[in-house]
Amino acid sequence: MKKFILATVLMFFVGHISAQDEEIIIPEIGFGLKAGLNSMHNKTVNESSDNVQKKSGVYIGAFVNIPTSDIFSVQPEIIYSSTEFQGRNNASFLHIPVLLNFELGNGFSGFIGPEGQVLIDLGEAENSDLYNSFMFGFTFGARYQITPNFYIEGRPYFALSKFIEEDSGYRKFNTLQIGLAFKF
Repeated sequence: MKKFILATVLMFFVGHISAQDEEIIIPEIGFGLKAGLNSMHNKTVNESSDNVQKKSGVYIGAFVNIPTSDIFSVQPEIIYSSTEFQGRNNASFLHIPVLLNFELGNGFSGFIGPEGQVLIDLGEAENSDLYNSFMFGFTFGARYQITPNFYIEGRPYFALSKFIEEDSGYRKFNTLQIGLAFKF
């Protein structure tokens, strides 16, 4: 009796899955490029005070959009950013987010996901060997579809790991990116 019930349930699921295959239409994988402004918030916390310095720079990157349904997609990205750091030095980072995109309607979509940042260069900054070369955080944001291939988007990044930690305090970087994306 148990085998009969198991066989019946299994046939139902197999029949249901094969019937669903004909209805599923998954959009094609898309590739794209993006560029824009990068605003870095350098938060320094020590025993006596908290200090935030804001500097602006640029970013450029590429992405792959992998649809999982009509509403959701996964989008890994690789973004290079350069922002002023400690006077005439520039801080260069490689951002590697993996985003879950979701359609909101009327040309709007949102996204959220983890992001790793790799420090590429700090120029001639003092004690640059003390800085962490990898940081982890999360990002979220929204985009608006201007044309079928062009988007405008904005997103903050919130660091969970510290950029540098000393006996007297620590330093974290949070960023805000606003720019354009082109999807092929």
